[in-house]
Amino acid sequence: MRKLRRTMSFIAVFVVTFILSSCSIPFVPEVPPGSYSVEAAINVIANKYMLMDTGWINGFGDMELGEGRYATFDGVDGFLMVFRYDDFEQAKDAWNKITKKYGNPFKLKYLKINMGTYGVFTIRLENTDLYCWYKENWLFIVTGDKIERFVMDINNIYKTIKK
Repeated sequence: MRKLRRTMSFIAVFVVTFILSSCSIPFVPEVPPGSYSVEAAINVIANKYMLMDTGWINGFGDMELGEGRYATFDGVDGFLMVFRYDDFEQAKDAWNKITKKYGNPFKLKYLKINMGTYGVFTIRLENTDLYCWYKENWLFIVTGDKIERFVMDINNIYKTIKK
């Protein structure tokens, strides 16, 4: 009986570990160096994707998020929005605004991970995807259809810059 309990405990621990390890973050966000401006953060992406349009924005949808910049790129069906704040808490607060407004665990492709030093949020909204992440004093929002590859490319570009 005692051996059976140990075996069952081992199996339970294995199953829980397997389940938790399969629920992973789609990516650990990378951001530009602190010395970068929002313009530089967008321009470095233009080394891989041709920049079509860019301009100043002050929010997303009907939410005021502060001064930022949007960009569209050739071959990407969506928008990139970049916000740089004075401190980490402002970036996190802006991210929280977005996740509170759009967060619904019953939607398709929903994921919200807040690790304290960074956060990642993804959701499918009607006919578009929303990816949003913060880290340090940066907030990034990408909306569009079939933008997963673009989001991963942005992350890899910033990862390469930090090395």
